[in-house]
Amino acid sequence: MFDTLASQSALVAVIVCIASAAALLLRSTQGSTVRFALFAFAVGAYHASFLAAAIAGSAAADPSRFLSLRVSLAAVAVVAADLFFDGILGEDSLSARRRRRRTLLAALLVVVVTFTPLLTMRGVTPALSTVLLLLLLSRLARVFGRARHLDSLAERTRLQTLAIGGIVAAFFCAIDLLAFAGLPLPAVGGLIVALYVYFLSQAILSSRLLDLHELLGKVLVFGSLALILAVVYGLLFLWVGDRRGFFLSNTLVASSLILILFEPVKTRLEETATRVFFREQLSFTRGLRRLVPRLMTTIELPRAFAAVLDEVYEAKRATHAGAYLLDQGGLAFQLQEYRGAQPVRVLDGNTHPALVAFLLRAQTPLSREALTRRLGRSDDRPFTTQRGTLEQPAADESKSESVAQETALLGGLDELTADLVVPLRVQGNVVGFLCLRDERLADAYASDEIAALIAVCDQLAINVENSRLFGVLRERDRLAALGEMSAGLAHEIRNPLAAIKGAAQELDPRQLRGDDKELMEIIIDEVNRLNGVVTEFLDYARPFRGTFAALSVNDAVKRTAQLMQHDLADMQLTLDLDEAAPDVSGDAERLQQVLINLVLNAADAMGRKGRVSLSTRVVDSFKDAALIGLKGPLRSVEVRVKDEGPGMSAATLNQIFIPFFTTKERGTGLGLALCQRIVQHHGGQIEVRSIEAPSRDHGATFIIRLPASARRDKAAAAEK
Repeated sequence: MFDTLASQSALVAVIVCIASAAALLLRSTQGSTVRFALFAFAVGAYHASFLAAAIAGSAAADPSRFLSLRVSLAAVAVVAADLFFDGILGEDSLSARRRRRRTLLAALLVVVVTFTPLLTMRGVTPALSTVLLLLLLSRLARVFGRARHLDSLAERTRLQTLAIGGIVAAFFCAIDLLAFAGLPLPAVGGLIVALYVYFLSQAILSSRLLDLHELLGKVLVFGSLALILAVVYGLLFLWVGDRRGFFLSNTLVASSLILILFEPVKTRLEETATRVFFREQLSFTRGLRRLVPRLMTTIELPRAFAAVLDEVYEAKRATHAGAYLLDQGGLAFQLQEYRGAQPVRVLDGNTHPALVAFLLRAQTPLSREALTRRLGRSDDRPFTTQRGTLEQPAADESKSESVAQETALLGGLDELTADLVVPLRVQGNVVGFLCLRDERLADAYASDEIAALIAVCDQLAINVENSRLFGVLRERDRLAALGEMSAGLAHEIRNPLAAIKGAAQELDPRQLRGDDKELMEIIIDEVNRLNGVVTEFLDYARPFRGTFAALSVNDAVKRTAQLMQHDLADMQLTLDLDEAAPDVSGDAERLQQVLINLVLNAADAMGRKGRVSLSTRVVDSFKDAALIGLKGPLRSVEVRVKDEGPGMSAATLNQIFIPFFTTKERGTGLGLALCQRIVQHHGGQIEVRSIEAPSRDHGATFIIRLPASARRDKAAAAEK
């Protein structure tokens, strides 16, 4: 006979299934929610048949009359489970539809048999139950097999947990059937199913499929609150007894008490579960929260980045961590600090347009887990026409574009060696990002960890903005002080130099003999060199003044080549100009000054012999500007000055634009610093690419990128 434990277990399953389905439907009516609701209602109805049989048995009726209903409801539950799991896995292909059709036909056959005299024959009911159980187990085995082919270890673990939980629930349901048949087995399948259904409902609510960390907290909360409720109502029942009027009023009091205690008890229980079972994650989250006040008092960006990465790395929550900042041009992210293996140093729009476009407009963190799950749900889903051929509807074109973009995002995450990217945002603008990966753990970052990382990144973004503002103010004050000092210094140096040079020239070197003549020439040469140093120093310290107008970069390059051809008679200057290059906004004289300086440096590197190449071309900042919502690409004009010298070492490349750094015996070290300053005032960028090699022909290449002016280039104008 079906005992009290089985009745109570079935009652719990019915209540939890109906409540979970109703709770989800009240929040959303999306496809996944509706599928879960159908599954939960079907499972609840199946266990309701056990409850009805128990009630009928207590009334001395024959509970076997509910056998047909129970087997039929079990068949409905199997069909609903098949539909629900397909929704979780995103399976809607032709083969999946055929498999669901076969499951539906098998379930219909079982239902038909249950309403025929065949059901009363010996062995038919166990056979039907076995068929339904095998259908359910085969579906769960498919979920387990699908998990083995996923790249994400965290997603693979979660799907396997989903399948194992379902198999365990099905196993205990089979034990219930054996207990109902009279075997001395505990009928607790309803309790296991209730936990499993509640588990699935919470996973759908949090949009994180089977987050084991959050799941444990929710299960503890659910069980603890249920226990508290049972104790309160039990005490009230013992106190009130059969006085139903008092029982109703005290029930209202107890319900009010539970509602008041729900939130604080829930919070406390979740914290307790985290502290007991996930101490490492709790320590990591608390460490991040303590880090925020420390960052508020940090101005130097290297120290701020190092503090964040050290906190993450030393907490053993990341094997790879990196911090990137958006460059001044807003076209690429530069690596600032990293821990673990070194990721890519520069992430620009030409190599990874999808990821850069996403990061520039990112509102929330980018998770590999979420991308992998969306791609798993967006597999090829062909549709069948009336002739049985495959046809891709027009709606799938946008879906294909989304899949391509998400695949590109995954490729960018691989380049960054990251599973989680958290943007640094200031007033809605992205100024950088923090990327993390932990290869030691199967689970992804929990929601409380991500929330703590977001808080840290928000403060880090404020540090970046404050540091840049402080740098601008400091540079302005430095240049102002430098300008004042340089004016006085130039006066104090140039006057004595003029006197020394005049006195030396009065002594005619042609009338001197031997060492006296050589010493006099040295005096005049050094005076001229010092005067040149003072002039360059004044140019660098003086605030930038230029008349901006639309100008052709090609014309500036041609004029530079004409001017330098006479001074570099033993060298060859070659031009490769893009005639379709648009105009830029700038000062022609200043840009020409930059080009002359670069050509002279190239000539000195080759000993005034060899070839210097000057070229221009048009470059697009992004290969696919549509990804960031632009109507056209971001266009720039690029000027390259390339020599055939021995190249430069990495140490030299890192210091080449620092004022007063020089590799020349008689250089001032201000030429390239002044060039960089002029280019930056034009809104452009200058960089150098080179490797040190004993042979010539490697050389160095200086690249200047200037933003195209608002005027359209000549080719575009000709097309119109």
